[in-house]
Amino acid sequence: MRVLVDTSAWIEFLNGTRSAHADAVEALLRGDDEPCTCGIVVSEVFQGLRKDATRGLIEQSFRDMPFLEPADIDVYLRAAEVYRKLRERGVTIRSTVDCLIAAIAEESGCALLARDRDLDAVLASGIVKVRPWPAATE
Repeated sequence: MRVLVDTSAWIEFLNGTRSAHADAVEALLRGDDEPCTCGIVVSEVFQGLRKDATRGLIEQSFRDMPFLEPADIDVYLRAAEVYRKLRERGVTIRSTVDCLIAAIAEESGCALLARDRDLDAVLASGIVKVRPWPAATE
């Protein structure tokens, strides 16, 4: 299975934070599932890197991952639709970026690994057909 890893999970892992999400990234990297990335995640991760000494190694790792690129405008329209539908339900997502990441995962048929309350709300809503990774039953 392909898994889009959100910035929030990468940051926990790259900063060496002891957490379930950092452990999940490590398990993903060592397991049979395939970590993926996208442009927004790359930008967010690299703007927050603190240690220049490891930047080149991390960059090569990201270059080696499948890169998910929205096929066309429909992904952006889908992200806006997700945002609107959640707002209609009384749930306000703080960043359109989270809706876009979920829409990219949906379009690509990926699961999503994130440590983000807004992405949790998007996934729990059932509006997007994306499952969290690891699944609760794993």
